[in-house]
Amino acid sequence: MRTMNRLFTRMLSGWVLAFLCGLPVTETLAAGAKSVPPKPQQIRGSVVSCDEKALILRAGKGEEIKFTITMESRFGEKGAIKSAADFKPGNHVLVTYVRTREGRILKQVVHVVKHIN
Repeated sequence: MRTMNRLFTRMLSGWVLAFLCGLPVTETLAAGAKSVPPKPQQIRGSVVSCDEKALILRAGKGEEIKFTITMESRFGEKGAIKSAADFKPGNHVLVTYVRTREGRILKQVVHVVKHIN
């Protein structure tokens, strides 16, 4: 029984010391957890410019958004693979991307037919 009391006292004093020193105990425990990959998002717009490094898109409200092109970026749909050079200014496209600390990373670009209502 004395051993259990000593063990409990040492554990409790360790937590109190960590709390008083301001050590982020919960962050340390959470650091071992796996990180969740960013969720892909989509946006429609017209191409302003496109080269091997970046795609600039004009969205619905006229704002221009820059997407970084990586080795994993895909152009076109399955069966109709294209390259960045196939996307000209004025083309209406659907862009799939993820947001990271570095900015918006392009995942896929697909031509879209603009519907006239």
